[in-house]
Amino acid sequence: MAHDNTEVEIKIPVDEKTFAIAREKLVKVATNKGISRHSDTYFTPSHRNFVELRFPSEWLSIRRRGHRAILNYKHWYPENREFNTHCDEFETVVSSPEQLERILSILNFRELVTVEKQREVFVYSDEFEIALDVVNDLGRFIEIEALKDFGGVEETRKRLIDFSARIGIPDPKMDKRGYPYELMKKRGLIKQPR
Repeated sequence: MAHDNTEVEIKIPVDEKTFAIAREKLVKVATNKGISRHSDTYFTPSHRNFVELRFPSEWLSIRRRGHRAILNYKHWYPENREFNTHCDEFETVVSSPEQLERILSILNFRELVTVEKQREVFVYSDEFEIALDVVNDLGRFIEIEALKDFGGVEETRKRLIDFSARIGIPDPKMDKRGYPYELMKKRGLIKQPR
């Protein structure tokens, strides 16, 4: 969920113990919004392959959330860098994801990967949305996203890191590229350095 179409978040791979500790702390200080299954299918246009670069800066996906489907586009900054600070995010609800997939296929969009995860969401005040994710083929992650602007991207990221310490992750080793990138890398779809 982006604030004014700009998303600022951190994603932290964690072990099972850290995952459990963070959940215990969140239960005490945040509102539990429930558990859901997510399925996000990523596409690239043939005329400008998003994964041609070593560090892709754009993603287009159809996100399935139960009976709801969303077309989502993200453009990450800084572009073509190993580590991104934020992204532009635009999305709209889709009434027929199957029809949209047909349209994308006709327009020469190629399916890349589907990220499957179980997500438990907590909201802390009006400041952060925290997702505890178990991602198929990748493991456990804690994602903390800002629900408001704290005075620019840099200050907002600092607040996210400070909050991670409050829930038991004092020195987060952040995932730099996100689930689709890591899954594509694992499957050999991302250009690797020579």
